[in-house]
Amino acid sequence: MERLPENLIFDLGGVLIDLDVNRMLKGFEGVGLDPRMFMAESAEKGATTVCEGMSVGQLLSDYQTGDITTEELLETILPECRPGTTQEQLIEAWNHCLVSIPEERLKTVRRWREKGHRTYMLSNTNDLHWRYISTNCFGGEGLGLEDCFDGVFLSHEMRLAKPDAEIYRSMLQRLSVRAEDCWFVDDAQVNVEAARKEGLQAEWLDVKNEDLTALMARKG
Repeated sequence: MERLPENLIFDLGGVLIDLDVNRMLKGFEGVGLDPRMFMAESAEKGATTVCEGMSVGQLLSDYQTGDITTEELLETILPECRPGTTQEQLIEAWNHCLVSIPEERLKTVRRWREKGHRTYMLSNTNDLHWRYISTNCFGGEGLGLEDCFDGVFLSHEMRLAKPDAEIYRSMLQRLSVRAEDCWFVDDAQVNVEAARKEGLQAEWLDVKNEDLTALMARKG
């Protein structure tokens, strides 16, 4: 079997947590928002991705790189909602695309950590999504975030987003590790290609045909 390097880096959306675009559309529809305010089908090579096949618009791009705050985002989009929509309803709609992290995936990451690997997360996400995920999607089977990961790198905190080469360079610098000593998995090919250009070993997870647990089982 393939021998993976010491440092294993996992994407979040699509790889760890299940996302549901239809739920997102229904959530936005429920408050009268046009999802085209935030994202579109990926067309340009190198477009910043949400998941495979989806790219972000400027507003979401600014939010996921921390260039606007949650308060600024809500102030911008609440007037675009159906009259009478509350901030709480808008936040619920915003998070509606987030399904769950199957416990087996967390156990899988934990097992590789117990084998002696260091495990990390590198995600294009935003403050509202991360608040929800960190509160609601960890803790099953007694496995918290700190039980599964040695470090977490989030676009809105780093002020960078994949596939920008600088996000990989910044992560490597903070970890004080060599690119060739890292293996990275993402469900967006453009992010995988960008990681490879920076010298990381990287693999695309085809989430339509394979789960992270199955991929890691193939690795040993």
